[in-house]
Amino acid sequence: MGPYLLGLRLSGRRVLVVGGGRVAQRRVPALLEAGAEVTVVSPSVTPALDDLIAAGRVTWHARPYEVGDCDGAWLVQACTDDRSVNTAVAAEAEAKRVWCVRADDKDASAAWTPATGRVDEISVAVTAGGDPRRAAGIRDAVVEALRDGTVDARRNRTKPVGVALVGGGPGDPGLITVRGRQLLAQADVVVADRLAPRALLDELAPTSSSSTPPRSPTAARSPRRRSTSCSSTAPGRASSSSGSKAATRSCSAAAARR
Repeated sequence: MGPYLLGLRLSGRRVLVVGGGRVAQRRVPALLEAGAEVTVVSPSVTPALDDLIAAGRVTWHARPYEVGDCDGAWLVQACTDDRSVNTAVAAEAEAKRVWCVRADDKDASAAWTPATGRVDEISVAVTAGGDPRRAAGIRDAVVEALRDGTVDARRNRTKPVGVALVGGGPGDPGLITVRGRQLLAQADVVVADRLAPRALLDELAPTSSSSTPPRSPTAARSPRRRSTSCSSTAPGRASSSSGSKAATRSCSAAAARR
């Protein structure tokens, strides 16, 4: 039976980590980032954990685990290299109805730590049947797709407002910057001239609309050296990645006329 995925808001809550080795070293920073008050119980710790302890970010009890260490904890991580210790920690946590993650035995663990990633305000968490390497690979693929705009991650409840200028032109559409692809993927309206890469416009979300302004007589007489796309969902103020000031003004005017 698969796990029930849940995002824990640990700010100000005590989390116990039993063990001070490499597994604890990987997990403690993420707990701190979530705002948890982390206590480490271990006779020794890695240099990286020691730095966090010296900075006052982690409380360290330099001794072996003792019954009662789980008192007051909202979450427990059993990360020692001693199976009997991890079993004892998990048993105490279970008796006190505290969720416990065992690093040594996925089948005996009441909870799993997913492979996580973050892109802007989006958090990604992946479990793969208790296979951490497989979960990490899937996590990396999803995060990369979010970063380059392959995955549609447009906001629905709170949408950004503004105009963004994305430079383009004839050539390989794969040369667009990651930020440019993100802006196009998030846009509600895209205004592009005739030299904009059609392959990129074909990738727009079904809910997006695109248009090509009519060619002016002045433009017909002037050589055209670059293409400009205007996507109207950039947060806050307009941002220009390439293109002239005149192009920026024309894109802003086009968005204003919507």
